[in-house]
Parts: sequence; structure tokens; C-alpha cells
Amino acid sequence: MAKSIKSGVLTADEINVAFQNVGGKVVKRFVQESQFVKKGDPLMQLEDIDTQLSIDRLQALVDSQTAAVKQEQAAIEITENETNLNELSTWRKIEEVKANLEAAISSRDLANTEFQRHTQLRKTGGASQSQLDAARNAYINSKMLVVQIESQLSTLMIGATPEQIAQFEQTRNATGMTLQSITIARQKLQNRQNQLAQIKAQLAQAEADLKQLKVNYSRLTLVAPEDGKVLKLMFEDGEMAPAGAPAVLLETDRKYVDIYVNEKMVNDYQPGTKVKANVIALDKTVNGTVRFATAAPSFADLRMTRERGQADLTSYQVRIYMEPIANLLTGMTIEVDQ
Repeated sequence: MAKSIKSGVLTADEINVAFQNVGGKVVKRFVQESQFVKKGDPLMQLEDIDTQLSIDRLQALVDSQTAAVKQEQAAIEITENETNLNELSTWRKIEEVKANLEAAISSRDLANTEFQRHTQLRKTGGASQSQLDAARNAYINSKMLVVQIESQLSTLMIGATPEQIAQFEQTRNATGMTLQSITIARQKLQNRQNQLAQIKAQLAQAEADLKQLKVNYSRLTLVAPEDGKVLKLMFEDGEMAPAGAPAVLLETDRKYVDIYVNEKMVNDYQPGTKVKANVIALDKTVNGTVRFATAAPSFADLRMTRERGQADLTSYQVRIYMEPIANLLTGMTIEVDQ
């Protein structure tokens, strides 16, 4: 029989379609059993209220963090411009204070000369005590002014290297001088850049979460992964569908027939071999392709009634996928001609 008639019942691949990573109450079934569907057709819908609220909340958070990033970026840019301007202004201020110091030193030297002259005149009676006191006060005030300006200049130049100070003494140009106040300001700017990076990372995380929520929202509508026929719907309207639980059993258009041949015939049915078969119910010929040939379970072996019961011939299961033709239905008997 295996040599003369190689037949089998047409079967189709079946797949369980499930809600991926989402669950909830079924609010609508778009199909019924035995209905044919195309790839992408909606099959079942879950309630979306909670997911939509989560999306709205997360969208508001993303908008808030986006605004915070823009605000921090603008603040950093403004502070950076102010720091650069402050650095330039400080260089000019140093040059101005240096000029004031030189003028103060000149005034101090002049006041010292006047004080010394009035001291000598007082000894000879050429100047009064009040004139001497006035000259002494002018000299003391000029010395205090020099000390004050020197302190101011030293404060402004904190952070400058000895080489920069020496160059400044020669050129009277403070441009390029390292200033501690500006260094601290730029360190604060760098810290704000780190804070900005943290806000951006939080924004990226929120955007990723929002994207995942939107993906989950799209998964609330179960769609057909390929063409086929609905065999069974696992949930009714109003029932709770757990995440990952099969919801629809779909019979695909991938139809095949299994035949059994003995070991002497199996070489004619290697994977990829093209064969022709007869559909008895339709009285039509259909083309097929061998998917695999594998040793069948021992119950399919051909045995004779011998003392030890060894198998005379080992059977092989050959699966042949059929090309679709009109009115070809599962359950029909297929006879392979080859």
C-alpha cells in the first residue's frame, strides 16, 4: 500500500495569537469562529482607559522635562556669556587699578617730599605746626591709598601665575591672565552642564517609557499575524484576558500533508523536492514541496510475524506543503503521485 498509494489528510499549521505584555478586559471581538482574516486585521480589543491615562501622565512629564532642559540650556548660555564678559571686564579693571596704583604711588612720593620739606622748615621756624600736621596727614592718607589699591589689585589677580604677573608688569596688558573668580565661575558652569546631562538622561528615560506605553497601547488591539481562518476565540466580551495568554486560535494558509514511505523510497522525497498530488474531493492536481523527511515512530514500521519481531522496513514521515488552490480545505484527502 505504501508503494502504490501515498495519501494523507490535508492539515494546516495553527498558531495561538496572544496579547503581548498587556492584559485587561475584552471590550470588543472583531471576528467570529470560521471567519477568514487577512494579515493585520483586528481580532480582539482590550480596554484602553488605564493605558491612555498613563500615556497622558507620562507625556506631561516628558513635556515638563523638555522645558526644563531648554531652560537649563538657556541659563547655561547666559551664564557663560556673562562669565566671558566678566573675565574681559576684570582684565580691563586690573589695568585700570594698576594705573590708579601708579598714580597713587606718585602722589604718595610727592606727599612724602612735602612732609619732609615741612619738617625741615618747622625746625628753622619757616613753617607752622599746622602746616606740618597737614603735610603729615596728606602723606599718611596717600600711603593708605597705595596700600588699599595694592590690596585691590592683588585681589583681582588671584589665580594668576608668576609668569603672567611678570608679563603684566612689563606690558600693562592683563588679557589672558588666569583669574580665580573666573575659574570658579567656569567650574560652576561645568557643574551645571552635569546637571543638564542628568536632566537629559531623565528625559530620555521618560521618552523611552512613553514609547513603551504607546507600543503597549497599540498591542491592546490584537491583529492577525498572517492570513488564515479563525478556529477559536478564547475570551468573550467583558472577560479578563491575562498578558501572554492565547486569545485566538488561527488556522494559517500553510497547508501540508504527511505521508509515510519505506526506507527504499525516502530518497525520492528529500527536502525541497517538488511533487504533484491529487485532491480527490476536487479532482484537481496540486503542486507541493517536501519540507522534511524523518524516521517515523516505531508503530509505523512495517513488520512481519517473525520470531524476534524485528522490523522488515523502517517507515519515514514525509511532510509536503501544498501550494494554495481554490476550494482546497483542510481535512481533504491528498494522494501523492510521485
